[in-house]
Amino acid sequence: MSWKQIEMPNGATNIFCNAYITGKTAMNIIVTHTPICSATLLQPALEPLTKHHVNIFHFDFSATGQSEGTDFSVKTTVSDMNLVIDYISKNFSDNIHLLGYTGIGGIFAQYAVHAGIDARIKSFAQFACVIHKDPSPMEKPIWLLKIMYGVAKIFPNVKITFDVPKFVGFNADKDNAFYEELEKMAPGSMRTKLKLMSTMIGSAIFDNSVMQKPIKCPTLVFKVLHDRYFPAEYFDKYYATLKCEKKLVEINDAHNSYYYNAELFCEPAYEWFAAHSDAAK
Repeated sequence: MSWKQIEMPNGATNIFCNAYITGKTAMNIIVTHTPICSATLLQPALEPLTKHHVNIFHFDFSATGQSEGTDFSVKTTVSDMNLVIDYISKNFSDNIHLLGYTGIGGIFAQYAVHAGIDARIKSFAQFACVIHKDPSPMEKPIWLLKIMYGVAKIFPNVKITFDVPKFVGFNADKDNAFYEELEKMAPGSMRTKLKLMSTMIGSAIFDNSVMQKPIKCPTLVFKVLHDRYFPAEYFDKYYATLKCEKKLVEINDAHNSYYYNAELFCEPAYEWFAAHSDAAK
């Protein structure tokens, strides 16, 4: 088996997907990631999954990575995911699971699950999360985030340099080296458009956000103990909000361990998906 690139029709444009296909009867795993680079660059983070009988569909959101289109918003993240699910259901099966990976990729996946994707998947596993009206990891009050959101909506295509928080904790050498490697693999990837910020912020701060709706599908949450973006207590607080079947998996490592120590994430995710797949029933 090997990875291959798939273009999924999305109206007049295409969604790019880096896919690992085992066969029609395999369990299907959709993967989302932070849209500052293309899915192909993060392939090493999924390699441990390929030892199992699975199909992997790791896609770029519209207007990011290698996907076409001009619009990127919370609305398109949901419609993109529905499109990928439609493609898998038509060509493979409805035994579909969702892995919200990297940082913001987990938040966008969570938003889509709140928005109704949970009715179309068997289970969900996420790294990075957001609590409605509690964006405290951003270390800014909601009133300021609303101003930032407004500016980003007015100037969506203006680019800013993403400021990576300093980190000197557990495995800091490996965690910091990831960003250096990313800049070499995808020069300019840390220069992001403001619409990425508005999409991330807008999902959590407004009263009418779909994130108020409960998640209904079985959900696994990764709690990364030495994450430069999320205090460990924030994962606990989010996990406590879940009323669905759930599981918390502690990762004794830093934020980018999903890339340099992917087995820590891939094996628990696979076991969770397998336990909730059609074959397990």
